[in-house]
Amino acid sequence: TAPPTPQQETQPNPQAPPVVASSRGSSEPLTISEIDLIRRQIERCWNPPVGAKDAQDLVIRARVQLNPDGSLRQPPELLDRPRSDPFWAAAADSVRRAILRCTPIKDLPPGKYERWRDIEFTFNPKDMLG
Repeated sequence: TAPPTPQQETQPNPQAPPVVASSRGSSEPLTISEIDLIRRQIERCWNPPVGAKDAQDLVIRARVQLNPDGSLRQPPELLDRPRSDPFWAAAADSVRRAILRCTPIKDLPPGKYERWRDIEFTFNPKDMLG
């Protein structure tokens, strides 16, 4: 058989990042590089609960308000309604710990504070666990 043509070759699907960041504080959105900078810093501190039942369903959203130096203005706010599931509680605690451990966020452009002072994160263990 002939080798596949470039059109026939399958391209790998890029895996979705386990942590997604988006700006809430400005009408002007964060740039891709700013989002990636923030996401990478928080993601490296996140350890989702291992062995949780239905881990792919433990998506947690959190709002973070930052000071101009990248430190937290107040504790992270979970945006999802708490569930009685102990695995959900463990996932929510892992999100809080990740944010507390990895702030202040470094290397944010000071002139764009309005863009990154209020950020919403989505933590998805499915994207981390494969």
